[in-house]
Amino acid sequence: MKRITFALFLFLSVTSIFAQENKPELLFECKRDISLLKNENPFNFENHSFDFDILYYDITLNWYNVLKNGNVNYNGKVRVITKVDSLNSASQFKLNSFLTTDSVVLNNSKLSFSGTDGILTINLDRSYNKDEVIDLTIYFRRTRSDNKGFYYYGKSSQTLENLAYTMTQPNDSRYWFPCYDDPANKADSIRLRIIVPSGFTATGNGILESVQTIGDSVIFNWFERHPISTYLIATAASKYSKFIQNYTSKYPPYETFEIQNYQWSADSSRSVYVMRNVGVMMDCFETYYGKYPFDKYGHVVVSPFSYGGMEHQTISTIHRNWLTSDAQSGIAHELAHQWWGDLVTCKTWKDIWLNEGFATFSEDLYREFTQGKNAYFSSMNSKANYYYNYNPGYAIYNPPQIFNAAISYYKGALVLNMLRYVLGDSLFFQALMNYRNQYLYSNATTEDLKNVVNQTTGSDYSFFFDQWIYQPNHPYYSYNWRVTQLTNNFELKIFIKQTQSHYNVYKMPIEFLIKLASKDSLVKVWNTQREESFTFTFNEPVNNVVVDPQNYILKQLTRDNTLDVAETKLPDKFYLYQNYPNPFNSQTTISFSIPSDEFVSIKIYDIAGNEIKTLVNGNFKAGYHSIKFDGDKLSTGVYFYKLQTKNYQATKKLILIK
Repeated sequence: MKRITFALFLFLSVTSIFAQENKPELLFECKRDISLLKNENPFNFENHSFDFDILYYDITLNWYNVLKNGNVNYNGKVRVITKVDSLNSASQFKLNSFLTTDSVVLNNSKLSFSGTDGILTINLDRSYNKDEVIDLTIYFRRTRSDNKGFYYYGKSSQTLENLAYTMTQPNDSRYWFPCYDDPANKADSIRLRIIVPSGFTATGNGILESVQTIGDSVIFNWFERHPISTYLIATAASKYSKFIQNYTSKYPPYETFEIQNYQWSADSSRSVYVMRNVGVMMDCFETYYGKYPFDKYGHVVVSPFSYGGMEHQTISTIHRNWLTSDAQSGIAHELAHQWWGDLVTCKTWKDIWLNEGFATFSEDLYREFTQGKNAYFSSMNSKANYYYNYNPGYAIYNPPQIFNAAISYYKGALVLNMLRYVLGDSLFFQALMNYRNQYLYSNATTEDLKNVVNQTTGSDYSFFFDQWIYQPNHPYYSYNWRVTQLTNNFELKIFIKQTQSHYNVYKMPIEFLIKLASKDSLVKVWNTQREESFTFTFNEPVNNVVVDPQNYILKQLTRDNTLDVAETKLPDKFYLYQNYPNPFNSQTTISFSIPSDEFVSIKIYDIAGNEIKTLVNGNFKAGYHSIKFDGDKLSTGVYFYKLQTKNYQATKKLILIK
């Protein structure tokens, strides 16, 4: 009789959590109003004439019977605070949901609703105008047997204790709670209240506010105060052990926060070992990307898991086999996502490379940080080889398969490596910092990144994004070179020809490592034409030429000895090219073309028109030429370079930044 009485008391206590709540509490911090992308329809119906901005989710899930008895269905409720984000008034509120809705309550009154094809349509009590706030609560049940969005596994050889967790990228959140299941609509804050049996631990986003015990049930209450996309909301529950690492930020006020690691007890010592470098990874990413943007970080181990890891905001879900395989790259990848994916989130899945390409690039940035540049290049070359072998032949932007490793991950990382090469480290990392600061706690598109790059550099890099992001595949280069001995020196001619059929000309700087009799010389030129040659003069023999020695450019490269560098097609006009890089730090390259043998003068002037330096003053043969300018002794500022021949003159601006 006592057992029956206690069980009844427990049932009433736990289910009372699902009753209507009237007490006030801290609900959300409104960081920024995020409007939905108007040309996308996350609901897939034609006449969606109004939008809402989600301000706050308060999600309660009763997983007591799930974890105690293996019942894969559960009761839940979600309080949604939302704001009308349209000029049109709204009398209905629609959410994504493949769950059974029992009731919807607004202002102590029940609202009518309907559910069809994964859409929960709620009829509001009146029409609401733009910027009006609606606060309602939805009571729901999961009545499904599949593993989608929500996963349960009973204790087994690979699942060491009963386990329940959520995993929803890209659009499976609708299978475990009613929500606006679109990455562009970030909730300003969320709460997760997970009810589990005694002895179990439930993880969640943000900070653990409280743990409440009621009989044999425990309620874990997590609160994430920062804006969060729906697919990054997650929880996992099992009989976990926990160990904590502490990290002190490199940025004032030098706050210390916890890195919380949840795993089964049998894996504890292994987990401590595998997480040994998380602090160094934090150092790396804070160095290059700025301050860690949240209040805590951590990992929760699950198995089975269809993925390696998932960057849920403030706590990444990882496969148990990452512990046995010591997956340092994976750990770094998911941590980097906290900046690229969680802080700045792709606005649409067309832009998934902004998440995955950035995190994959960050793996190698961490290698460079800890092992040096050679390790960075070696790993990038491995990624390039994977891409060459498995390239499906479509563009990075709007891929038909958003999680394709060769495209969204590896090519995305390789494109960032090329952008770093084109801009130089100073401008590249400044552009990333500006991108972060402009879109933090918000969403961004590829065009947004391109605009930030252009603003940061003061130049138009649309061509770079056109050829590498919006076009598929990569360039095919054939090349040849020949040396002619002159009276007092040696003339080297290098011929480059692009042979790809899918895109006319990839405009890229190309490095040539020229192996001389006594030393090596590295030169960089801009290749801006389908067929182009470059001439260099040395005072000693040339033994060999290596094109793109560090494999910066994603390409196919072959030497074609039939290309006669002495008979290269000559330019048909005079032209002075924009110097590269620009802006520059210390050294830059100035290129020009002349259609006939000419006496050429190139001079540098300051912004007041005073002549600073003469770079060239002599005879040049018809063709394409490049000259290095060293501004090491000049101060930061704007300068001009002027080319003059008998019948032609041109002036361009260059910017020196130290």
